Amino acid sequence: MNALLPASIATVVVLTGGCVTQHVTGSVEEHARVEGKRYADEVRAQSPFETVEISWSEAEDLMESRNLEYRSAEIGYLQAMEHTPIVEELTDQVKDMVDLSLGDLLKPDNLLKSLETPVTQLPQQLRSVSKLKDLSHQIEQNTWEKTCESFDAEVRMRKEKVKLHCLLKTGELIDGEIAQLGEAKPLPEDADPKLVAARQSWQNSLRQARSVWLTEVRDFFNAEYHDVHFKKDGSGLPTYRKMERPDLTDWQRWCKLTRSQELVSALQKAHDQQKPAVPGTKLVTDKLAEMIHIDLGSEPDVRLKTESVREEVRTLIRSWREMKQAQVQAAKLEATADQSLVTLDQVQTRQNLFKLRQQEIQSASVVWMLDEECWN
Repeated sequence: MNALLPASIATVVVLTGGCVTQHVTGSVEEHARVEGKRYADEVRAQSPFETVEISWSEAEDLMESRNLEYRSAEIGYLQAMEHTPIVEELTDQVKDMVDLSLGDLLKPDNLLKSLETPVTQLPQQLRSVSKLKDLSHQIEQNTWEKTCESFDAEVRMRKEKVKLHCLLKTGELIDGEIAQLGEAKPLPEDADPKLVAARQSWQNSLRQARSVWLTEVRDFFNAEYHDVHFKKDGSGLPTYRKMERPDLTDWQRWCKLTRSQELVSALQKAHDQQKPAVPGTKLVTDKLAEMIHIDLGSEPDVRLKTESVREEVRTLIRSWREMKQAQVQAAKLEATADQSLVTLDQVQTRQNLFKLRQQEIQSASVVWMLDEECWN
């Protein structure tokens, strides 16, 4: 009997080892199948051999899922907006000072009610009065920090959207110009060699411009597309071609996001430098109520530097002026341009027109960034 025991144990070990090996092998194979499918899906998504054709609005949806900078900013924005510093700070700090249950700590109304006692009774409820004077200041400071983060993230997201629309309009411009050149009147065999060279040079320049553009599109969407064709729809940002003299003093419309971003940052720094107040019942109650309802209740005591405001205004005015100048000059050239491209002047006109439309897009991109009506 004793002689059979080691043999039985060995058999069990062998069988168990076989089961474990089989389980591990099966697990590896299952994970390999899952990851293999993800790999295959990603190859198809990047379309290495076929042209990707999507609308402008679909391109914006694609940006939200594939653009790394936009995704990072969006996550930061959502986290900042969902952050509840009142709950976190009360859970971490007030529970050591106020005689309340954890469940009550999560209810701001209960906290405020607990602070409606006379100042002489505070020591009965607080384990450390010295901590309380720092509490409201720290909670409010965290709120300012999260507010700053939300503005920073919103600016980053908007920048990526502007980049996308620059790519969309630039692609439309390049493809349109290539199509125009393809429809130009064929040159005779005895054509001026300078004209032949000019048209060939213009064609090469457009091909190079499209190659650079395609690389930017690939980088923007983090994908090595074979080629991309965006189909224009009604989702594009405004061209402002029919708008001559907008009210640039409308501060609710122009530069609001960037100005708010800078202002919130200044307010945060100013608040951080403030000395926490000595606690009193009404003071603490007002402070916490102010933070809970996000209502400052008074005029801000921080202003942006004059130089900063002036530079924002100059940027807007300069970009608007350059955009309109490019539009006016381009419209004049388009009115007289000959699409046949049978002379050197006609080729030069197309090249000048192309540069003006590029300048228009570049200037418009600055205006888009500053125009709240593009994003509401």
